[in-house]
Amino acid sequence: MFIPTIYAEAGLNREEVEQMEDFINGEVDFYGTSAYEKLYEYFAFQTAEMPYEVAKARTETPDDWILDRIEGELG
Repeated sequence: MFIPTIYAEAGLNREEVEQMEDFINGEVDFYGTSAYEKLYEYFAFQTAEMPYEVAKARTETPDDWILDRIEGELG
């Protein structure tokens, strides 16, 4: 899926989209941001792409999973 589509479907605003590169590069903490909340909701509930164990932070942290997922799409 094309990244701008994911951002739009998750409801990210312009400022959040502009920050995503900094989040992906680890320059700014992603966890707890409004972009994180929207993308978590999108991947865990709207599309159900995020595995349950990840959503519950049992096998991996959701913020890392989201950033890895998006970085993989950019790849």
